[in-house]
Amino acid sequence: MGHKKINYLVYIGTTKIALFEIKHGAGKPAIIERVKCLPAHGFKSGIVFDLKKATKTLAALASEVNRSRSSGIISCRVVVSCAQLKEYIFQSSVYFQGNPHPITMKDVREVIAQTRSVATIPLRDVIVQPVVQEFLVNDLSGVQNPIGLEATRLGVTLRLLTLDYLDYANLVKIFERCEMEVMDVIPGVLAAAHAVLTQDERQSGVILVVVGGEATHFVCYKNCVLLKTRSLPIGSDVITAGLERKLNVDHEDAKRLKEVFGAAYRKVEFQDELIPIPAADGTVKKHIRRTDFEEHLEEGLQYFFSVLEEEIEQLRSEFSPLNQVVLTGGGIKLDGFLDRLKEKISSQFRLGTPHTYAGPQEFVHDPMYAAAVGGVDFSGEVRDEDLPSTKSPHWLTQAVGSVREWVYEYF
Repeated sequence: MGHKKINYLVYIGTTKIALFEIKHGAGKPAIIERVKCLPAHGFKSGIVFDLKKATKTLAALASEVNRSRSSGIISCRVVVSCAQLKEYIFQSSVYFQGNPHPITMKDVREVIAQTRSVATIPLRDVIVQPVVQEFLVNDLSGVQNPIGLEATRLGVTLRLLTLDYLDYANLVKIFERCEMEVMDVIPGVLAAAHAVLTQDERQSGVILVVVGGEATHFVCYKNCVLLKTRSLPIGSDVITAGLERKLNVDHEDAKRLKEVFGAAYRKVEFQDELIPIPAADGTVKKHIRRTDFEEHLEEGLQYFFSVLEEEIEQLRSEFSPLNQVVLTGGGIKLDGFLDRLKEKISSQFRLGTPHTYAGPQEFVHDPMYAAAVGGVDFSGEVRDEDLPSTKSPHWLTQAVGSVREWVYEYF
């Protein structure tokens, strides 16, 4: 029986925080063993804004793990969904002395490391994830897989995703207080794309929309290249806020009303339904007809869908053609969400749920946790399997190539 290793991932969403316990077996896909989820008290849109409350939330989340371990620091990956993510693009090249030689993975890693080191990002920013846009081989741009090509020059274009240094430092601080070590910080929008997008969609052109409670994230791919990430500090909670204000209830009660009775369309057949409105003590203070409830809901719906429509159309015009739109995140679970957006935008739409993952079904296939699930096996490192495949060469060519690569890699 192969050795099984337990890893941990913490997902910090705009309204929720979750701890995933992941089991890795030798040569087998990762399995999500346990998930614990709590409201993100102390966080605002994925960022720490109250150190004491955020530490308490994280400590409560990790309490079961801490009880099952005798001692030691817990190492974990962290997926963060926040609207404060920024991006920069930088390029650099390395030159090979003497005769041209076939590019190896070592060369690829070296040019990526060099580009990161010379990137002149603002001093107050921290690089959380570099993403390869394309390679330059000699004078040929747009190369996606340079491995094996004969070259005297190798360049790379990197898209660097960053967080503000203070936001990053505060995030790391609460983990240190809870005796947890952050091994990697993964932008939620990249992890969600990893979980729900197909290779064909990335190739043909796609916009992924991740709808959270307090933020909405957009990411565009074409020819398997990341073209753009963009975040807006507005999410489905803007619909909740309208109910909260018009019904004079607290935020959590308004959220429950939206989830239980809300829909993106008016339900004409249920217009006479009476909807209970809770009082502060948990009792029912009154009932209102569905007609009135939907009137209160409509203002927030119109505003939010107009924001989504404008942003999607802007991205489509900027990076045309992007004819496929995939939606994921907790905000899309509102009944009729996808159909209403289809009415506004002439494009192919589908709901994005994580695929090929094993674990508790209520989490693994829930679009609310797409970013968290994608973070289980997301890697920002360039690996052989991440590069587009090329036609398999003859066995003799393979053997010679392997020897040459070994020589260049180690000598």
